[in-house]
Amino acid sequence: MMYRLMYQPIASAPVLILLIVSVALHIAMVGLGLLFFGAEGHRTPAFSELSFDLGPLMVTGQTIWVLVVSVLLIVALYQFFERTLYGKALRATAINRVGAQLMGISPALAGKLTFFLAAFIGALSGVLIAPITTIYYDTGFLIGLKGFVAAIIGGLASYPIAALGAIAVGLLEAFASFWASAYKEVIVFTLIIPVLLWRSLTSHHVEEEE
Repeated sequence: MMYRLMYQPIASAPVLILLIVSVALHIAMVGLGLLFFGAEGHRTPAFSELSFDLGPLMVTGQTIWVLVVSVLLIVALYQFFERTLYGKALRATAINRVGAQLMGISPALAGKLTFFLAAFIGALSGVLIAPITTIYYDTGFLIGLKGFVAAIIGGLASYPIAALGAIAVGLLEAFASFWASAYKEVIVFTLIIPVLLWRSLTSHHVEEEE
C-alpha cells in the first residue's frame, strides 16, 4: 500500500524528490509507532531456552535461530536474484529502470515486489531479535542504518560480502561499547566514510541515458 500510494505515482521523479518523500514517510511512521505502541520498550519470549558454553562464550538458542535464519535468507535471496525471472527483473530495474521497461519489465511490479521483500525481511528480523534486545518504536531506524553500512561494504550487490560486513559492523560495535560506549554509534557510522571513499576511487561511474 505504501508503494502504491506514495511511490508509484512519483516513480519517474528525480532522486532528490524520492529521498524527501522517504524522509517524510519515515518521520510519519515513527510518530505513528510512538502513538500506537508507546515509548516503553518490549521484549518477547525466546523461541528456545537452550544455552551452552562455547569456550568463554555463552551461546543461546535464540542466537542460533538468528544465525540459521540469516544464512537461509542469504541463500534464498541469492538463488532468487540469480536463478529466477522475477529476481533478474528486479536487478535489471534497479540498474536501469528505463532499459528494463523497454525490455518488457513492469517497474510497478518490481516496486511492489521490492517493498514486499523488504517488509517480509524486516518483520522476520524483528520477530527474531525481539527476544535478544528490547525493541522500541524507533529501533528499526538504527538497525536499518547499521544494515545499510554493512550493505555498502558489500557493494549493495553481494550477499556474502554484505553478511561479512554485518559481522564486521557488529564486532566493531561490540568493541566500541566496551572501550567507548558513549561514541559507539559514531564509530560504527564513521566506518562508512573510508568505504565510500575507497569505492569512489576504485569504481567507474557511468551516467544513465534517458
